[in-house]
Amino acid sequence: MKTGFLGCPSQDLDAGSEQGATLVEMLVAMAISVLVFSVITTALVQFMLVTRWGNSQLQTSNDIQVASLWLGRDALEAASFSPGSGTVYGTLSWADSSHEYRYSYDLPNSALVREHLENGLVQSTNIVARHIADQNDVSFTLSGHLLTVSLTSSSGDEAESATIQFALRTR
Repeated sequence: MKTGFLGCPSQDLDAGSEQGATLVEMLVAMAISVLVFSVITTALVQFMLVTRWGNSQLQTSNDIQVASLWLGRDALEAASFSPGSGTVYGTLSWADSSHEYRYSYDLPNSALVREHLENGLVQSTNIVARHIADQNDVSFTLSGHLLTVSLTSSSGDEAESATIQFALRTR
């Protein structure tokens, strides 16, 4: 007599008949399938969480960098800063007052906005930071010719803050 799976006796079957899988074989196959599926699912969930976290980190870092570049450029050319009111943080003005750069909070877009003005007329508008949750997340302070800007950008559970100082051009 021949022995089959796990030493159990088996019988010879005709060449034309088929053998089915045993209950033990089915349980082993299901256990391996569940194990493989759980490993793949865990990997996918981790990938999605890390990607979401990474995107939030990139968005907040980008906001700080872009705002710093625009503010640095404008402060380099500006001779004065005039504080604003309401949603306007203030205006950087050139010595001859021909160019002005007004920074304000855009409530519908939750963003820091830069407007380029020439002779009082808006020439262009740029969003320099897109993830400003509240108007109080940005502040401008002038001390002599030193402009200090504090900025907090937040996306999802991530937030990044920076305080940057710019020296205005002396006349």
